Amino acid sequence: MKRTPKFDKAWSESIAMLPEELQQPLVNAIKEYQTTGAEPTDLNPIAQCVFNLLKPVIDRRAKAASYQRRRREAKAVVQCAPVTIESGHRVKQDRKYIRLLAKRYNLIHRDIKAEIDRMSVLLTANGIDRIPVYIYKEYLEHHLDGNPLEFIGKPI
Repeated sequence: MKRTPKFDKAWSESIAMLPEELQQPLVNAIKEYQTTGAEPTDLNPIAQCVFNLLKPVIDRRAKAASYQRRRREAKAVVQCAPVTIESGHRVKQDRKYIRLLAKRYNLIHRDIKAEIDRMSVLLTANGIDRIPVYIYKEYLEHHLDGNPLEFIGKPI
């Protein structure tokens, strides 16, 4: 159920209207149900009635919390590096970077994009099927310099 129990002010005010001998067992039953999901078995019929009225709210909140938790956990999963061809495509779409390379290496955009395609084929042929974009850019610059790097012991 829910990791941190929530106890509404309206619930406290309503429970305060009950006789004192029913209040604490009902509060304990609500908190127990929120944390473990175990329904009370030995409550007074009046306290059980109040519990039954609150149970759908508790269940709805627990369900919403579990959905949120799953969404957060799914988002937190570390993203895998993109496929090498996709990394090359992303680099080709980075206009500022292409302009920087054009100025630095005195090449036209068409030649830079052709080198990116060659680099993608070269990396894939050497068994590098996934590579982060920043490493791809590093390899591309060394390739344009004429100084290929080694990647995990493999010369490229």
